[in-house]
Amino acid sequence: MKQIFIFLSLIFLIACDDGNVDIPEFNFSNATIDDCGALVLFKINENETLIIELSGQNIDDTFLFQEHDSEVFSLVENGSSTVIYRTFDAKPTASYFCQNIPPTSPLIINEWNGSGTLTINTILTIDDKDTVDEDPDDPLDTDGDGFPNFKDWDDDGDGILTKDEDIDGDNNPTNDDTDGDGIPNYLDTDDDGDGVLTLDESITNDNDSDGIVDYLDADTTLPPETRNLAPNQYQEIYESTFTIEQLKLNNANGNDAAIQFDSFDYGSVTKIKTIP
Repeated sequence: MKQIFIFLSLIFLIACDDGNVDIPEFNFSNATIDDCGALVLFKINENETLIIELSGQNIDDTFLFQEHDSEVFSLVENGSSTVIYRTFDAKPTASYFCQNIPPTSPLIINEWNGSGTLTINTILTIDDKDTVDEDPDDPLDTDGDGFPNFKDWDDDGDGILTKDEDIDGDNNPTNDDTDGDGIPNYLDTDDDGDGVLTLDESITNDNDSDGIVDYLDADTTLPPETRNLAPNQYQEIYESTFTIEQLKLNNANGNDAAIQFDSFDYGSVTKIKTIP
């Protein structure tokens, strides 16, 4: 066993020889950020990787699903929060970084441990997929369902999604007003102005065969046809940007090779949560 240990140690020392220090590119500008629940962020460019490991009371799987205004982390070599640059003998997969025990392949060729100041900014935007540009600071809730219009995919609660009230097909529901009452259909509970709520008229039938579907036809008078409302749905989109100031990476093998940036743009990542 002792002989095996000595043999493996010799292999490690040979691999760590100064002459083997290799920085292939250190080019991550086109590499996307992957993550393991925000605790580990990493970028892969062929056989090189740049890894950020974060630790703190507020770091958990929900961290990238929260707004952050200049959240700062001190990255320290071999610390609980750090940055690491590694080169491998082959391109690693994303799964390599998200296992408690990393696989034996690919092999790490060289490693640089880093320090610096990481700043994270996360901006939240709301998208209810209704194609209408609405002010997120406006509390207006046209149909009184508890969802303000900017979070409501059926603003008037008539059972027709706002994006589907674009009658003229120009991708702008705000200029469609079937009954000419000054209220666009997507905010009008009686689109054709016949006194029967849109919710109670058919959105598929044309009972008088005049080429106009019932809920848009003021001449159609039929018993109400009640439809069920689809549960509301919208998306929370969190875009995080990562910048490392005074980034310095020192080779772990003990030579003088170092990589330094006054300011390094690590990139951005977008997380989407669908509600409900």
